[in-house]
Amino acid sequence: VRRWASEPWMQCIRRGYSGLVPLKKAAVPATAALAGLAAGLGMATKAAIEDAASQEQLAGVLRRSGIATDDQIASVEQFIAAQSRLTAVTDDELRPAFAELTNATGSAEYAQELLVKSQDIAAATGNDLATVVTAMSKAVNGSTASLYKLDPALRTTVGVGAEFEDVMRGLSIHTGAAAEAANTTQGKMKNLTIQMDEAKESI
Repeated sequence: VRRWASEPWMQCIRRGYSGLVPLKKAAVPATAALAGLAAGLGMATKAAIEDAASQEQLAGVLRRSGIATDDQIASVEQFIAAQSRLTAVTDDELRPAFAELTNATGSAEYAQELLVKSQDIAAATGNDLATVVTAMSKAVNGSTASLYKLDPALRTTVGVGAEFEDVMRGLSIHTGAAAEAANTTQGKMKNLTIQMDEAKESI
């Protein structure tokens, strides 16, 4: 029986098949890389949308309060970005805190001052920022009891039932605590993660 294919022809076929094998192997990691890139871009887009929504919510609070122009709103965003970098706290935490303090004080400028103090108190006492801000909002309107709960030492340093200004002076011992916490190894790692997430949102 005559052979249907010559040996040279079969060698060509074998060489062609062996050449396809590495191409097939190479396609697997390439496909995985593209899938990973697509997933990463999807997450970045989602984060950017959420960040934009957070900005709009704060801007809405400031506009409805009648105390902030567009330039002032932009200035507030710059302040929040700076505080985020300084204290390793996300802007998504800082914006609602700022909005709450603005509603409590009726002043964007005073809200900035109290937010800085709130971050220091949170870092020094181990309480979360939202809890401290709520206590601060109550205190600035006459009910300081919540601040005494956050820092029982106030009973000794300023006495029970002190005025808001006196309570603030008693809490001034915590000034700079948030920045100090951000400067620790843990704080630096957290800050790096936050800034990387911010970079993803800007893509």
